[in-house]
Amino acid sequence: MKHQATFSQTARLARASSLPGGHLERINALQAQRGKPALAADQVLATPIRLFGNELTSYFTRIPDSDLRTLAEQINAAAGPMLSAHVTDDTPIGTFYMAGVTEGPTNGTSAQGLGQPTQVQYLDTWAYWLNDEEGQHLARLIDSGIINEASIGYFYDQAICSITNASYWNSPYYAGRTYDITDPDTGAVTQKLCFIWTTGNVEFAEGSLVYRGAYPGTKVGGGAVDGGAVAASAGTPVIVQPHESRFQLAASKDLQAVFEKAPTAGESTPPAPPSTADTKGEETLKLRLKLPDGSVKEFDTSLTEVHALQAAIDGEVTAAVTRGEQARLEAHATALGLEPKDVTDARLQQLAQQASDGRQYRTDLLNDLHALQLAVNGNDEQARATADRAKKAFGTLELTDIRDEVVRLTALRDAGLPNARLSEDQDPPAPPARKGRADLDAV
Repeated sequence: MKHQATFSQTARLARASSLPGGHLERINALQAQRGKPALAADQVLATPIRLFGNELTSYFTRIPDSDLRTLAEQINAAAGPMLSAHVTDDTPIGTFYMAGVTEGPTNGTSAQGLGQPTQVQYLDTWAYWLNDEEGQHLARLIDSGIINEASIGYFYDQAICSITNASYWNSPYYAGRTYDITDPDTGAVTQKLCFIWTTGNVEFAEGSLVYRGAYPGTKVGGGAVDGGAVAASAGTPVIVQPHESRFQLAASKDLQAVFEKAPTAGESTPPAPPSTADTKGEETLKLRLKLPDGSVKEFDTSLTEVHALQAAIDGEVTAAVTRGEQARLEAHATALGLEPKDVTDARLQQLAQQASDGRQYRTDLLNDLHALQLAVNGNDEQARATADRAKKAFGTLELTDIRDEVVRLTALRDAGLPNARLSEDQDPPAPPARKGRADLDAV
């Protein structure tokens, strides 16, 4: 199973007034790779984006440093789409064309017990889009501070418990809770925070501009991303092994509900995971359900709302099934000449019997028609062929047409058959013998 995690962070964007050295060449190399024409500097707008990092997200997940570097290498090798709020139904608004992993602050050793890395690392990227009216509007939103945050979407294979180093879904621990863990060798007790490693065959999917992030504590500006360091990090393409199936999450604020799991047997439901020290007032993820009538319902990812979402989906499925069955019922009723309310088992059985009787009646009428044809037209080979053709032809007509012909032929037969033949023709009398010419020589 391949999952997609979508993480957001606070990352102040700043449009570059002019492209740094080497950036236009990188963009045009990508254009050539895609078979597209080169772009001039005045045709594009670009901005640095701090897209992700190796610290805990607000829903207690982390990505290994090696996977963070893999994501950067994939962006450098094949680029990737820039979206708005992870809306994959729309086309991209830009392209990530450069990425690198840069170092942030160093945490104390106590941070490791709380799930944080000793050395903070960031996934710093650059993205570009067209310098047209729409692109300039996006740049104004970024420069004016309206758009300040970004979010990453990537695929992964495994959710690993930080305490057991095995599948989180089989772990007795819950993300966001702290536990006293005893070392089996030394007996020392250490307090550890349970979090989830999202790892295994990671693959960059997209990056999005969002209104609120879920990667806390990032305080960077456009100038803080070192374009030279990022450009120097370009490497060889990273090949991602294909998987038969993936589970994709489309979210930009909070994925906590995605990682909730049921308690083990005999255990009470755990309390909600505690919030991090600095969540920057993150807001709940909104999931949108588009209904068949075109309307949209929104739900957040609280447990109550998730249940409401499931109930809404179940209701829509039930309604769709009901509508489909009703449509089929009405179609069948129309074909049978009935009202839908009259289509009962007893009525259908009655119609089936009537249909069977009708088929036998039709067969009997055609046999009568064939016999009457012979009675009226005779029983020689030609008359039998005519009767066979009549039976075949009338077999394609309505029942009333067959019945009318039987009545007509019966009347002919019963009226003395003035225009009919009852038997085969008699052999015509032999013509008288022609007298021969007198033999005058014999006289």
